[in-house]
Amino acid sequence: MASKIVLVIGAGQNIGRSIATHFSGKEYKVAVVSRNPTKEIFNSANLLIRADLSDLSVMPSIFSEVKAKLGVPNVVVYNGTYQAAYVTLNKPDPFSIPVDEWASSLNVNAISAYAAVQQALAGFKELPTEVPKTFIYTGNCGTHTAIPHLMNLMVGKRVAAHMIECAVKTYEKDGFRFYFADQRHEDASPMYTGLDGQAHAENYLELAEKAEQGPWEHTFVKGKGYVDFEGRTG
Repeated sequence: MASKIVLVIGAGQNIGRSIATHFSGKEYKVAVVSRNPTKEIFNSANLLIRADLSDLSVMPSIFSEVKAKLGVPNVVVYNGTYQAAYVTLNKPDPFSIPVDEWASSLNVNAISAYAAVQQALAGFKELPTEVPKTFIYTGNCGTHTAIPHLMNLMVGKRVAAHMIECAVKTYEKDGFRFYFADQRHEDASPMYTGLDGQAHAENYLELAEKAEQGPWEHTFVKGKGYVDFEGRTG
């Protein structure tokens, strides 16, 4: 069996670092992509790539470098974070966002994710049939609720969710698995704060090694795993 390799795109100090550390402990080779990596992120991975995900040209070179130095990743995590997005808490009118900021937000949260799916698919097609192949997008409640002061972030998440669902419908027959992951409280309410990196890492490893495609919208609760909230957000 080919080596187990995970690529974490958008590795921050919480979720990204936790995923890298947890997968490394399960004998995965780990590549992380970060715009401003900390020492802890650097130490959590076999390969660190510095990149700004608002630059739409970087994705092919990211995957090429991982392939050349570690091999073809069979698990790809696109970890769109608040740090990477243009969140406008200080702008109560969501239509006051400058167009260039709006475009940069979509680049990070949707268009670069699309590019990552394209590159991941090209790699998945090179891997042996028996190797699990999984793409996970770190999402949020934006698929089910409108939050005006986070509109630019949430629009990108909705785009990504639709893309992930389309990927499942297109590639499930090929054994390629896709998930939009969203941590929630037990009452289904969104995790606006307190996202748990280790809970993400444990759920993502489970998804990466599942034999079959599960529900593409993977809403999960710390300590419980997947919970079907039937579209509820509290």
